[in-house]
Amino acid sequence: MAESTGIFPKRSRAPVQLTNGPLLYSTLLPDLSGKKLFVQGTQQRGELVRYDARTQQYLPFLGGVSATDVAFSRDGQWVTYVSVPDCTLWRSRVDGSERLQLTYPPMAAALPRWSPDGTRIAYSTADFGKPWKIFLISAQGGAPEELLPENAHELDATWSADGNQIAFGRLATGDMRGVNIQVADVKSHTASTLPGSDGFFSPRWSPDGRYMAAIGVQGSTKLMLYDFRVKQWSDWYTETNNINYQEWSADSQHLSWDNFGTAHPACRRIKVGEHQAQDLFAIKDLHRYLGIFGSWSGEAPDGSRIFTRDLSTQDVYALDVDLP
Repeated sequence: MAESTGIFPKRSRAPVQLTNGPLLYSTLLPDLSGKKLFVQGTQQRGELVRYDARTQQYLPFLGGVSATDVAFSRDGQWVTYVSVPDCTLWRSRVDGSERLQLTYPPMAAALPRWSPDGTRIAYSTADFGKPWKIFLISAQGGAPEELLPENAHELDATWSADGNQIAFGRLATGDMRGVNIQVADVKSHTASTLPGSDGFFSPRWSPDGRYMAAIGVQGSTKLMLYDFRVKQWSDWYTETNNINYQEWSADSQHLSWDNFGTAHPACRRIKVGEHQAQDLFAIKDLHRYLGIFGSWSGEAPDGSRIFTRDLSTQDVYALDVDLP
């Protein structure tokens, strides 16, 4: 974009696109002549891996497909994930067969979740410059359906046990001070705030429907627990490092998560009714992919932890430019 050089500039100040294609460009530096731009080009690629506790190795999962944000159906037969780098939503059987693309560019998909009956998938999606919104789509494909008609960020959809409600983190303002947890009725497309949830995000409804786990905004270290029977929040656990992508076990008795960006990252777990977490394994020798919402991890039906290994490549490019 040309700079303004006078009171009545004659040059257009409209931006001109210089690059296209799959590479992600960053770290721009012009040469002294003004005829070249040196840039860093990254070809994003991930590899799904599962931590094998017996061998203590990260083994390819789903054939090592380049994807992140994996979620499993309740019966453990189906999986949905977000492809890297195009951020499109896919579903397949757990052996990789019957693969089907559900969403298409330019909309980016993230954080999908299966409905309890396995017929629909809730996910967050956004177009450039617009808030993240939750949509529902059939597992067989088709047109996505907006959950709520509002202009606010909606993330981390989590289904109730009966499939009639979806809870999510809602951010109505420009900073995290305005975050809370909403519970939406899937049929009426209306929502209300979960009482006492101001300042909490990343909700996780337990499979049996009794509990809601969430994280406190301050430092992402406080784990909160809402009991629907007594309709009350309690301080469940405070982590030394951070709580990243927590997941309930299938029996609703444990919650597991991992630490990211710390000196000694580990996968940890805590049991309902207890206030001390235990280390499951240290996360070592794994270069993790950094996506839209950090480095994702999840839990497979057998309880093993799944990650996305970063296989991206980076090079420095010289772009010839003809500036007016």
